[in-house]
Amino acid sequence: MPIAKRLPADYLKAGDINSILELKKIAWACLYAQFGTSFIYFLSFLLLPESHSTAVICGVLAILVSLTPIVYVFITKRFELLFSCISIFNIAPIWFLYLEAVIPGYDAYVYSPPAYRMEAFFWISVFLIFINLLYILLWKKGTQLSIRSFSFLKTIKFKPNTYAWLTIASFFIPLMVFAYLYGSFDALWKVLTAGRAEGGSGSVLMQESVGNASSFMLPLKWWWELTPLLGAIAFISAKHKYNLLAVFSLLLGLTIIFIYFLAGSRGAMMFVAAPPLFFLFYYNWQKGIKFWIVASVLLFLLIAVMEMQVRFRGNLLDVIANPEKAARENDLKSATTFDPSKSHRDNNTYLFCLLIKGYPDKYEYHGFNDLLATLVNPIPRAIWPGKPILNGAKDISYQSQFVLDGPLFMGTTSLTFSVVGEAYIAKGIWGLLVYGLIYSLFLLFFDGIIYYAYDKQALTAGMLGVGVFLSFWGFRSFFALVSLLYPLLLFIIAMRLVKLFK
Repeated sequence: MPIAKRLPADYLKAGDINSILELKKIAWACLYAQFGTSFIYFLSFLLLPESHSTAVICGVLAILVSLTPIVYVFITKRFELLFSCISIFNIAPIWFLYLEAVIPGYDAYVYSPPAYRMEAFFWISVFLIFINLLYILLWKKGTQLSIRSFSFLKTIKFKPNTYAWLTIASFFIPLMVFAYLYGSFDALWKVLTAGRAEGGSGSVLMQESVGNASSFMLPLKWWWELTPLLGAIAFISAKHKYNLLAVFSLLLGLTIIFIYFLAGSRGAMMFVAAPPLFFLFYYNWQKGIKFWIVASVLLFLLIAVMEMQVRFRGNLLDVIANPEKAARENDLKSATTFDPSKSHRDNNTYLFCLLIKGYPDKYEYHGFNDLLATLVNPIPRAIWPGKPILNGAKDISYQSQFVLDGPLFMGTTSLTFSVVGEAYIAKGIWGLLVYGLIYSLFLLFFDGIIYYAYDKQALTAGMLGVGVFLSFWGFRSFFALVSLLYPLLLFIIAMRLVKLFK
């Protein structure tokens, strides 16, 4: 049926309907690819459970299948479709799960038996089947809701200086409130630069899940985190790039990014850094090999920065000021030494394999407490004293028994096992279905922004950039998705109110 007959006429007046339809085709392509390879993983698990080479081949196949969106955009020559949530989410398991299973030396490759690796590939494939299938089934209603929700992207046309003043307000107003709460700017600076090792801003969201009364200040924190988005929009929108107000706005955004780098949380830092990075790629991807060489170097440097964050965690200003001392204290040749034995490892696949080994044969499924606790996390415990608590929130050193059953000490590894693991540990295949429904709705909602992206306005691109980042980072865990989603929802509500009273 033609796309024009699927959506009401009101949604066809202005917008890129063709790209929205192409995203549905990408979901179909990913669905077929995952459905076919799931049988290969299942048969390999049944027939060759002890074959290490078969497990590696399955891992390589999983990586290739995850590249389906890239293959699709090359065939159709619609490269801009890679800047979509459904595309990035289908690619995300390469980074968070598959590479660890096929790269020699990584813990899943070395310690996880082949049978569990192949079973892990199967369950990951099932989860992605649910995601893409539900995306297709809910496409019509989800697209209508998304287009309606983001209608302000067509009607609100702020001047560049307006975005600049909004940036200044979003930086200084929360900052002054925070300084008042901590007693002085000096005390606030110590908290901001202490990093996660000292209970700084990197761990504030976990603290709030336990019930800190300062969760009343979370909306101000979310507003503060919007500074890089607003600053980047102000800079991109400015007709002259030497506009002092626009440049000042961009510098304020970069200051927030640096502060979140010091906080030690990769997810929070990348969330605030996502808009400037997305603008860089979104407006320059077609400029040829020179741009991509520079962009590749930038991405490698970004990975190095994240490694420094997790290697030293706190007091990164001291590390920068005296790297030799920091290296000695951490038993490194230098602060920038790349030593795999000392590097932080996201052992998501290793942990997921342990999870599969223990559930449901040895342990009972956890249920959906963590799902609910994550969703209601911002509600102050003063308002809801009995609200659910995240598993391990009271003691961040807590380890599940299935992890302790494994051969490795978890002191230097990730404590997450991807959203697939979270869904599986909740209720097996039913957990995968429930989480798949939630994620498919999220992907549909933010993919609707592409309807308004035909003229590449800075506000539209900024919103899309944050949505695309969340679709990628959200594969790491549901908490990573939801905790970083609130600032964007706050911004959407504010823009809807502006449209209403305009």
